[in-house]
Amino acid sequence: MPSSNISEGLSILTDDVACAKQLNAHNVSILSTGGDRGRGVFTARDFLPGEIVIIGLVERMETTRTTNSFQLDWNVHALFQEPAVIVNHSCDPNLAIVPNRFGAYDFVAIRRISAEAEVTWNYATSEFECIGVSVCLCSSKNCQGSAGGFSTLPRDHPLLVSGFYAPYLKEPVIPSKRDRIAPQARRS
Repeated sequence: MPSSNISEGLSILTDDVACAKQLNAHNVSILSTGGDRGRGVFTARDFLPGEIVIIGLVERMETTRTTNSFQLDWNVHALFQEPAVIVNHSCDPNLAIVPNRFGAYDFVAIRRISAEAEVTWNYATSEFECIGVSVCLCSSKNCQGSAGGFSTLPRDHPLLVSGFYAPYLKEPVIPSKRDRIAPQARRS
């Protein structure tokens, strides 16, 4: 019987992570923005709306939220691997987030993106209260001045209407700064 080419030490998930890293390396590069925003992520090719530009991978879970962490649930924060952790905020982004199989977010093109363009996403779509961008440097026409957080986005915001935000934010609970608060009971 011929020997198998499958390594006993590898799993499908390990192979998937390796493929995700290769796809990210093929799709984008981390470069200087040439401005106050430091480094940014730039496309290596053109993208059409709906294409995954970056596959998010968790580097480690955080015990508290930080300026670089991603909020995954009311009290769950993670640091993502590069390039995802480097993607800058914009009030008029060209990417949106969607949950992925790795417990992170994928970054999907929401409009046509040309090669060598910087990719950005709106941090308020994953953070109820955003601490990562106290002063916004996006310079878009609709700049809000800061990322603010989900709680500050108007309910008719295009990303909210389209459903491009963290799933935990759909829950009908109001978080405090430290703990999750159960909904108020109705009085008859």
